[in-house]
Amino acid sequence: MKTLKTHYLIAPVTTILLTVTIVVFVMELVVSGGTTDNSYFLVQVGAKWGPYIKDDSQYWRLITPIFLHAGFMHIVTNMLTLWFIGPIAEDAFGSRKFLGLYFFSGISGNIFSYLFSPNTISVGASTALFGLFGGLMIFAYQFRHDPNVRALGSMMGLFILLTLLSSFSATNIDLWGHLGGFIGGVMFAMIFGFYSRNGKFSWHVRLVMVLLTVLLIGLTVFMGVRS
Repeated sequence: MKTLKTHYLIAPVTTILLTVTIVVFVMELVVSGGTTDNSYFLVQVGAKWGPYIKDDSQYWRLITPIFLHAGFMHIVTNMLTLWFIGPIAEDAFGSRKFLGLYFFSGISGNIFSYLFSPNTISVGASTALFGLFGGLMIFAYQFRHDPNVRALGSMMGLFILLTLLSSFSATNIDLWGHLGGFIGGVMFAMIFGFYSRNGKFSWHVRLVMVLLTVLLIGLTVFMGVRS
């Protein structure tokens, strides 16, 4: 098992994100008195809650949920995923683009959740994590002639399929957030490419993804919660 210091040398941004998220959860524990899964508390500290976003323009609630978690199992599951998948994605995209991928996907997931499931209270890094899967799937497609990369794509595809199937049967999973995060990861990879300038798509493909991004932002600002 890699130590935190070794992990930082391999994947600095992943390690920082993981550390910040854990620190935030410890703060949640202290402030909530150990009841981090309390819905009222989560809304108070920044969960995605559609009515507040629509009525009070609290768009920051599309970002803060990425760092909030409801209960020990929630954060343990997500941080283990980040621990193992983060370095793979950071190596593929480079540290700066990886950071962009993480936030772009997390926000995209929360936008989807806001538009299609506005009255659910949503928190968790899973929107961003699904974006890592989406980005890595595109990475595997672009470099599919490399057998190692192709194997990575197969592994990601199986993991995503199993996770989505389990999401359909669960009652406390924000499926729209997961789907939106995955789509956000795909879009980011198509727009910005990977480490350095490797694997970039043609300009017209990138333009379509940019227009879709603008459309999502427009829907969020002008349409608000779907009735």
